[in-house]
Amino acid sequence: MVRQPATRLQLSGQRLLARRMMHALVRRDVAMFDDPLRAQSISLVLGGVLAALVLVAGIVVGLVRGAGVPDSAPIVMARETGALYVRVGDTLHPVPNLASARLVARSAAAPAPADQASIATLKRGPLMGIPGAPTSIGVPLHDPVWTVCDDDRTVVAVGRSDVDHLDSSRPVLVTPRGEGAATTYLLYDGQRSAVDLRNVAVVRALRLDGIVPVPVSRTLLDVVPEVPAIAPPSIAGAGTPGPASLTGATIGAVVSVGGERYVVLREGLQRVGEVAADLIRYTYDTGGRPPMTIAPTAVAALPVADVLPVGTFPRHAGTPVGAADGHAVCARWRPGGSGPTSSNTVVSVGESPYRNGIQVTVLAQADGAGPAVDGVAIPGGASVYVRSARILGDDGAGGARFLVTDMGVVFGVHDDDAAKFLGLSDVAEIAPWPILANLPRGPELGVDAASVVRDGLPTPS
Repeated sequence: MVRQPATRLQLSGQRLLARRMMHALVRRDVAMFDDPLRAQSISLVLGGVLAALVLVAGIVVGLVRGAGVPDSAPIVMARETGALYVRVGDTLHPVPNLASARLVARSAAAPAPADQASIATLKRGPLMGIPGAPTSIGVPLHDPVWTVCDDDRTVVAVGRSDVDHLDSSRPVLVTPRGEGAATTYLLYDGQRSAVDLRNVAVVRALRLDGIVPVPVSRTLLDVVPEVPAIAPPSIAGAGTPGPASLTGATIGAVVSVGGERYVVLREGLQRVGEVAADLIRYTYDTGGRPPMTIAPTAVAALPVADVLPVGTFPRHAGTPVGAADGHAVCARWRPGGSGPTSSNTVVSVGESPYRNGIQVTVLAQADGAGPAVDGVAIPGGASVYVRSARILGDDGAGGARFLVTDMGVVFGVHDDDAAKFLGLSDVAEIAPWPILANLPRGPELGVDAASVVRDGLPTPS
């Protein structure tokens, strides 16, 4: 008897029966109104198919792209070693750093990765580039604040201000390190003025008795604008009789009108601050008498004079800071102001924020309590493209261009083309030249310097 083959309907019924038996065993339900086991099986199959497709696609992409060197890439980086190459025509030249590669390629392109084996199959030329140029170009900082802090070392910080919480209301008596104790300055109101501690009148007027100057770096001093020295002004005819309307007052005498102080001069009355008044009193002996009080009507009857150069003197002596206070001295500079005095510079004292908590990179030139800059605090992975400017009344329009890296090294930027090829901002920030001049200097960055071909790097002397 010939066996009849199973029909499609029979096979379907058999599969249905098998699923119902599995459903009864697993879920203890023979009704099988729904079939979640079948949905799980379908999901498993579809997942396997998708995984296989992704794997095949990856293999295809790898075969198509390969590990070769992209034909259009001006800068190539070896995956295994990180070595950089720049394409000149059909030749790859090794370069020591990214800045050199971009300058030679005349492009701010990022390096294209490739296997070293693929690079080895291409035509290669000798070494090009600028030894010591930046290995990377960091993220640019915009509108940075420049800060110098001195305690037992000098730290330069670039970026946000970390010293706003310090006390900026007190004058500070300082002396530059390594320049002799005879050179002393008083820092006040964002400016500095030379003072002679051998002059008793100056010491008494500024309340500097027994105060030892704080040693600070020349870098910090040069960031603070200098105004004329605080010294007794010369008064013509001092001691001779004054105006007839001021009975008993002599030329050079200090008088008080409603709490304000005036100096009697040949030209009339000049209003002065507390420090200038005390300085004149201690210089031109008044017999220890306090300032004579006169009526406001007497002032109105006399001309107003402005001949004594005391306008930059501090109005009040305050409580000066000296070495015994143990404070760090910080000067913060930011661009934006102009005029005979700077609103951009703020001098403050307190505990240095760069002693704990803020990362400081120690420089090779560090000399501790010496005059050099010892460390920099610049955010890691950042850089600043700047134009140098004077600390007062300068927008930096004619200043030299520099790139400052997060390691505190200053590189000259040759021209606009070099800045463009390096990928720097179109507009340079403004930086105070006294700070730039005291940071470590790297080579100038320019296309011509980067295009030099060499067989090896020079040996350090």
